[in-house]
Amino acid sequence: MKHLIRFLALILLGLPLAVQAQPLPVEEIVSPGGIKAWLVQDDKLPIIAVNFAFRGGVEQDLPDQQGLATMAMNLLTEGAGPNDAAAFQQRLANQSISLGFSAGRDQLSGSLKTLSDTKQEAFRLLKLALTQPRFDADAFARVRQQQLTQIKFQLGNPSWQARYALLSQIFAGHPYAQRSLGTAATLERLTRDDAAAFVRNHLAKDNLVVAVAGNISGPELARLLDDVFGALPAAAQLRSISDVTWPKNPTTLAIDYKGTQSELLFALPSLKRQDADWYAAEIVNYTLGGGGFASLLMQEVRDKRGLTYGISTALSPMDHAAMLLGSASTDNAKAGAAWDLIRRTWDDFLHQGITQEKLDAAKAYLTGAAPLQLTSTSAIANYLVGLQLDGMPKDYLEQRNEKLRQVTLDDARRVQRQWFDPSQATLAVIGTPEGIATERQLQQVRQ
Repeated sequence: MKHLIRFLALILLGLPLAVQAQPLPVEEIVSPGGIKAWLVQDDKLPIIAVNFAFRGGVEQDLPDQQGLATMAMNLLTEGAGPNDAAAFQQRLANQSISLGFSAGRDQLSGSLKTLSDTKQEAFRLLKLALTQPRFDADAFARVRQQQLTQIKFQLGNPSWQARYALLSQIFAGHPYAQRSLGTAATLERLTRDDAAAFVRNHLAKDNLVVAVAGNISGPELARLLDDVFGALPAAAQLRSISDVTWPKNPTTLAIDYKGTQSELLFALPSLKRQDADWYAAEIVNYTLGGGGFASLLMQEVRDKRGLTYGISTALSPMDHAAMLLGSASTDNAKAGAAWDLIRRTWDDFLHQGITQEKLDAAKAYLTGAAPLQLTSTSAIANYLVGLQLDGMPKDYLEQRNEKLRQVTLDDARRVQRQWFDPSQATLAVIGTPEGIATERQLQQVRQ
């Protein structure tokens, strides 16, 4: 009984189930029907986590159908096969099965988590959701209303307003500038047939990647892969998406927002995940703004001078673009001083170059931190799906650490000069900031 109580507590609290101290033993499983999956088998606990994705995401929406991908994926658990929405959700709840779908940039995602004893029912319900979604009229109306409510909350969020302004400038004319939730106008145009066609055209075997972690064997998984995914269309019908052409001239955008604080969001072009210089870029970014309180910008702008509540930078690679994205929040009266110091500190870092001490510290952190994220079956399955989408090998974690160790000071400084120039940053600031010269004044998005 004590073991059962501990197990239930782990699930309810979301605590780690198994710390991976050793390299992940990833096995590639190929079903008789040719469907591939990466598997990390672990029988320590009776849990199975399945994560999967279909390449091509919200950027596949046509401009006048923005929000369709999100709505279609949300509808997959709103009734399938003989079960309407209430019956389908009740079947999931009765067996403590977690099943969900989402739409993001470059991919449509799904996840399933189940106990070993209920895996047959879990995989059956997953198959129904993928192959026999109902798109009932009441469910469609309800999901559309939920999405409209989300849009209202989104419009009242200053962080979203700044991000939308920034990405609309950077990705102008490209599908990446579209809104994943859509607008009230685009959602009003959508029909149940649109959602059904989207699922039929975008969920297929040729753009599918699957990862599984937990208490299941390779042969059993191979059979289940064909059973669950085998009835999907052979090929997806995706529209071609071009790479982003980054604006030649960076600019500063201002969005007026009443309040006591300003938020600064800035971005500049960066390198894609498959670039050989990626590992050096990880090190430089960690040193500049990605290392929390160990990063240069946090130390100089927040800790020493108190000009921001926080500041960070992150590499953001996508299929058709890549950027270095940074954010900071501050009082309106401090906004100009904060941005000036960010630019000066960053510029000094660029011209002086990363030091050997900082290089070594970044390597030590980055090589040790990644395994700490893989502390549950769901985290492992999600990680393996991401690797496949990025075209990485099964033993990437071990290769990554070795490649990080191989980065020299000359490598890091070369990448720093090429990809970390603050003069290339486009800035969007929302609030009533003092001391920031802006080139374009924008209104908040209202609908």
